[in-house]
Amino acid sequence: MTVLVADDHPIYIEGLVNLLCSYDFTVAGKAQNGAEAVRLACRLKPDIVLMDANMPVMDGIEATRQIRAALPATKVVILTGIEDDALLLQAIQAGASGFLLKRLDGDSLHKNLLELQA
Repeated sequence: MTVLVADDHPIYIEGLVNLLCSYDFTVAGKAQNGAEAVRLACRLKPDIVLMDANMPVMDGIEATRQIRAALPATKVVILTGIEDDALLLQAIQAGASGFLLKRLDGDSLHKNLLELQA
């Protein structure tokens, strides 16, 4: 399963990439803003995009909308530190396949990503 990671915090990206690789996911690419996530997703066609909701240039919600329009088979999971029902609703309306809080542990992330592919 290939994953694109999009977050505006480089150290968070690196930690997430290391975690994903430890679970044998293939990290197709890394983006630091929503516009870059859209460009990379269209080029790399990952199975899943892990998308931070709040990023510069283009937020994760709009990036999700654009990725889902261009790549209907690609699943986008919003991964955020903000527990907000309005944000959850926006993510679902944009086409997100999931919404996870950054405080979850690695095993829970792994389980959730596997369930998306089932």
